[in-house]
Parts: sequence; C-alpha cells; structure tokens
Amino acid sequence: MRLSSTNMDARKMLFAAILSICALSSKKISIYNEEMIVALCLIGFIIFSRKSLGTTFKATLDGRIQAIQEESQQFPNPNEIVPPESNEQQRLLRISFNLWHRSRIITNGTPAPKS
Repeated sequence: MRLSSTNMDARKMLFAAILSICALSSKKISIYNEEMIVALCLIGFIIFSRKSLGTTFKATLDGRIQAIQEESQQFPNPNEIVPPESNEQQRLLRISFNLWHRSRIITNGTPAPKS
C-alpha cells in the first residue's frame, strides 16, 4: 500500500512536531501545564476534524448559510430608500399622536410638556 505525497508530507510534519516537542521539553525550554496541554489538544482536534470531517462541516455550514440568507430576506433592509408617501404617513401619524396626547393632558388639568 503506497501513501500519497500529501499523506507522506503530513507524517513528516507530525514526526517533526513530536521531535521538536520532545527536544523543547528535555531542554526545559517549554514547560507543560494544564493550559498548554489543553491548547495542544484543541489544536490537534481542530486539525483532525478538518481532515476527517471537512465535507460534513462544509455541508452543514452551507446549509446554515442558506437558511440565514433566506431569513434575512424576510426583513426589510434599513438602508433602502423609503418612498415619500411612507414618510408623509409617518409625519401625519406623529402629528395626530401629539394632538391626542396634548388633548389628554389638557382634560386632566396638567400642563402640556414643552416640545
């Protein structure tokens, strides 16, 4: 059974990494504590999962991206130009609300707030 050149390169890199870790620890250059071991395990897990589950993660992420894009199209874009009719309707609603609010204040006997 022959290994491809990429597998051979990966094995060489792994062997070099193990040798460098052993050399650094034997010379007391690198001291391993809990955080260092957890970080190395995390890096190893990320590399392993990327190699072995790359297509599965890609399919999952592509599906999630598609769902987010569909969901974002349901909501209006705040950067879109609002038609002038809508602005006029909003202005009229604000005026009518202010008039209603002032009439309530006057009937209750309290002074109207300054605007």
